[in-house]
Amino acid sequence: MPETIVVPPPMEWAQRADVLFVTVSAECKDVDFKFTEDTLYFKGSSVETGKQYEVTLNFLHKINPENVTTKNTARCIEFTIKKAESGPYWASLTNDKKKPHFLKADFNKWRDEESDVDDEEGGDAAGGGGFGNMQEMFANLNSGAASKPNFDDFDEEEKEDSDDEEIPNLE
Repeated sequence: MPETIVVPPPMEWAQRADVLFVTVSAECKDVDFKFTEDTLYFKGSSVETGKQYEVTLNFLHKINPENVTTKNTARCIEFTIKKAESGPYWASLTNDKKKPHFLKADFNKWRDEESDVDDEEGGDAAGGGGFGNMQEMFANLNSGAASKPNFDDFDEEEKEDSDDEEIPNLE
């Protein structure tokens, strides 16, 4: 009987000032996971291939293992993990010197630290990526004559332009 090879599952992560988002991007059965203040342990097997997944992530900083929520969808397992201390963004998810090959940024949830601060100060509450208050922007555009477009450079008489010249034939 061939030996079962155990590999880490494909994973993605993103963060906010006080929370981490970690997603195991594989359909798994027989799932087992455990959190400590320093680690995430995950074990499961692929629904499609039966491949065995197992990994232990050593977090860069401490988390609050009692404040972890889990959502097991048909295609992935999502963890929302509360950081032990709210504050600056982590430079990486793990304390590994080299980025693990199976761990990628989750750009669907990713937000830069600066845009996270903007949102907390009354920016885009819907999490739309820091577009700010659209109503305020349009109100500013429509207030005052200085912000109205000026079309004085368009004369009713058409002047000849270099674009109007005939194009020579190619030989």
